[in-house]
Amino acid sequence: MTATKSAAAPAKAGADRRRPQQERSRAKVDAILDAADALVAQSGAAALTTTGVAKGAEIAVGTLYQYFDGVPAIVDALVTRHADRFSAHLEQELATRRFRKKRDGANAALDALIAYYRTEPGFRGLWREEPHLLHASFGSGGGGALKTVGTITSALVAQDLLVDGDEHFALEAEIQFAVAVPLIELAFRRDPDGDPIVLAHLRRLWDLDVRVH
Repeated sequence: MTATKSAAAPAKAGADRRRPQQERSRAKVDAILDAADALVAQSGAAALTTTGVAKGAEIAVGTLYQYFDGVPAIVDALVTRHADRFSAHLEQELATRRFRKKRDGANAALDALIAYYRTEPGFRGLWREEPHLLHASFGSGGGGALKTVGTITSALVAQDLLVDGDEHFALEAEIQFAVAVPLIELAFRRDPDGDPIVLAHLRRLWDLDVRVH
């Protein structure tokens, strides 16, 4: 009886070890990115070091290198996480709104991007210091920009305001975000809460260009 228990124990212990290890790995990655985001918010992306991030995450530097091979990889992961979080936020925001015309959906998406920029200091820091990465994700033809346009399109199709596959509207929306990104950047460079004059100018441009067809 004793021998049978001893033989069965290693298999169960091995299975138990594998499951927590995956959870611990995910938790460590989150801790690393949380620490990096906090440092970017406080001191800027240029101040990131693997030592500082590891200290903030309360792990050894060697442990950090098990998940990221250096600061550039951490920054890339931060950008991806912000893009994913904004996409989820935008999808939820548009799902709770009722629009009268296509322009309303595009404006709601613009409002969501401005609000995200305003409330996420780490995101603002990345945008200031790594604009090429953020532009690719949010407004210059990168995958994130196309995903944002797709989210707007899906919301409008669901409300029978747009025909699925309307390439003209998709191009208009992509162009608008390409214009909006640098103007939002300028607004928050001039004022931590977003320069109201620049944002008002952006809104006028947006309203002129996002048209109903």
